[in-house]
Amino acid sequence: MAPIQEKRKYVRVKPLENEPIEIHLMGTALLDVLHASDISMGGVGIVAPNHFDEWDMNETVEILVALPGDLADFLAKGVIKQIGKKSKESGVYGVQFTAMGPKGKQDLQVYINRMVRQNRVLN
Repeated sequence: MAPIQEKRKYVRVKPLENEPIEIHLMGTALLDVLHASDISMGGVGIVAPNHFDEWDMNETVEILVALPGDLADFLAKGVIKQIGKKSKESGVYGVQFTAMGPKGKQDLQVYINRMVRQNRVLN
């Protein structure tokens, strides 16, 4: 029998390598600019250096998401829902969005639609 596919609520897209989505952490000591591994209307995967241990599961966080090109940066609140395995260099944190303003939602949807047209959809 084939494994059951998890059906995602939102379309998830992978940013272009030459146009990364920058993630700025609010209220932490880490000054590094992080990058998104993927993003959807429901949340974002954030690649962090392996020494990063600021966040715990189910912790509420505030981030500034800097979309590339002509789209505006936006603040979002979220909850850490996944902490991926860490390699020697980095690990991935899954953040589920809990709040973002209407302009942020609008620009994020425009970005996702652009990435869908460029076949950047993840399963």
